[in-house]
Amino acid sequence: MSHRIRSLTTSSSTYRYRNNNGYSWGRSLVAKAMTTNPHHTRHSYIDPVLLSKLANMEMVARCAVEGFYAGLHPSPFRGFSVEYSDHRAYQKGDELKYLDWKKYGRSDKLVVKQFQQETNVNVYILLDTSHSMSFGDTDVLTKQQYASFLAASLCYLMLKQNDGVALALFNESIRTWIPPRSRSTHLHVLLTALQQYKPQGRTALADVLHTVAERTHRRGIVILISDLLDDRDDIRSGLSHLKYLKHDVIVFQILDRQELELDFEGQVQFEDLESDTVIRTFPQSIRSTYRDNVQAYLAEIQDMTGRSDIDYRMINTAEALDKALLAYLNRRKRLG
Repeated sequence: MSHRIRSLTTSSSTYRYRNNNGYSWGRSLVAKAMTTNPHHTRHSYIDPVLLSKLANMEMVARCAVEGFYAGLHPSPFRGFSVEYSDHRAYQKGDELKYLDWKKYGRSDKLVVKQFQQETNVNVYILLDTSHSMSFGDTDVLTKQQYASFLAASLCYLMLKQNDGVALALFNESIRTWIPPRSRSTHLHVLLTALQQYKPQGRTALADVLHTVAERTHRRGIVILISDLLDDRDDIRSGLSHLKYLKHDVIVFQILDRQELELDFEGQVQFEDLESDTVIRTFPQSIRSTYRDNVQAYLAEIQDMTGRSDIDYRMINTAEALDKALLAYLNRRKRLG
C-alpha cells in the first residue's frame, strides 16, 4: 500500500503529509508524520479531546482548571493564593465566612482566621504559533489546539491566583504581545487572542526569547509552550538569557504521538512545506533509527534545561492537561 504523505523530514523542516484521509501538517526532528488518531486513555474534564468539543476557549479553560482541582487530593495547593496565618478576635464588620467555627465550638470564642497574601508575580506565557504546531490529526487534536488549551488553562489559573499574566504569540518574531495584567477582565483579552490565531511561518526561538528578555523588566515566571523544533544552540542561547535575568522558566514541549513513534506502514511520500523537498520511503525501514534519534534529542533537551534549573516537561498530545498544570503549581509554590 502506498501513501502520499506531505510531511516527513530530516533535520527540523516543516512538512505536511497526505494519504487517503486527506492532508495534515507537521514538522520533525528527524522524520515524522501522522495518519492515525492519538490514543487517549483518560476521559475527564482535562482530556484535551473532550475539551476540543467545547464551544469556546473560556469554557475550555474553566473546565480544565476546575476539573484539575476536583481531581487533586487535599494538598498544599488548597487556598493557593493566600496562606492561613493565625487567629484574632472577631470584630464587628468582619466577614462571617472567615469565622473559625471549629475553634468556636471548642472555646465559645468568636475568632477570625487571618491570611497572609502571597507575593504576586508576573507570568509570561510564550506560545509557539509557527506552522509546525498545526501538525496532528485535524479531526481530533493538533499540537496547536493542545498548546492553546494549555495556555488558556494556565491563564485562567494564574488570574485566579491574582498573578499578572502576559501572552506572547510568536513564530520567527513576536506576532502578538499582551502585557501582564492581573485584573479578571484581562482573561477575555487573553482568551480571545488564543481563540483567533492561526499557525503560520517558521520558528526562530533565539530571537523571540531575547526579545522577551528585553521586554520583561520585572522578574517573574516565563512559560515556553513549543514543539522546540529549532536549532538547539538557539534554544540554549535564548533560555540562558532569561535565566540570567533571574526568571523562573518552565518549558512545555508539545509533541504528537506520531512524532515520537513514526507508526506508518507501506510506502510514504513526505513533502517539505518550506523547501519543497520530497522524501519517499518505507517508514518501517527507518522507524528504529528514527525513534533512537528522537529519544537522543529529547534527552539532550532535558539535560540542557536541567543544567540551567529549568523545569522541562515533554507532553504528548494524547495526555491530559493535569501534568502541565501540576508542573506550573509546583514551580509557583516554590516562589512563595
